[in-house]
Amino acid sequence: MNAIETKMDLMKRTKKGIAMFYVGTIFWLLMGVLSFIDMHINLLGLFHLIGIGMLFPLGFLVSNLLKIDFVAKDNPLSNIAGVIGGMQILFAPILILVYMEKIEWLPFVIAVLTGAHFLPFSALYNSKGFVFQSIAVVVFASVIGFAFMDHVYTILPFGLSVIYLVTSILLTSENKKLTEETA
Repeated sequence: MNAIETKMDLMKRTKKGIAMFYVGTIFWLLMGVLSFIDMHINLLGLFHLIGIGMLFPLGFLVSNLLKIDFVAKDNPLSNIAGVIGGMQILFAPILILVYMEKIEWLPFVIAVLTGAHFLPFSALYNSKGFVFQSIAVVVFASVIGFAFMDHVYTILPFGLSVIYLVTSILLTSENKKLTEETA
């Protein structure tokens, strides 16, 4: 395959990683709902930490359930996608430190790191949806973080769930056009 065919193959088989946004939408919505349950902030922060760590395995599971080839092992670009996606694990020390030292910032930091991590996928997948997601998450998280940090556990998750849902809709449209173009 040439470079364009390889890229198209990756985009079609993985459906541009859309399952991650399905899972992300539910995760952030659930975190918002949990914020209304009377619990200590350390427990709520722990739910954020554990939950964010569960997104990749759950995204993989959802992909399998939807019969999406999440990994596309024999595609040479899948290694690049894996490195881009896998870089999130390298943020773990930052998240643990924030949990231990400034727990009220945790949702903000998770959001900014996650939003920034999705931007390289915009080039890999020729996706405006990923550009939207990255910019919208970072801008929204920044506004909430700078202006409403006292309410970051309640406001931020609901806004992020909407952004992830919109991203899912954008990627669904992109995937549909991709299927039509190659049919």
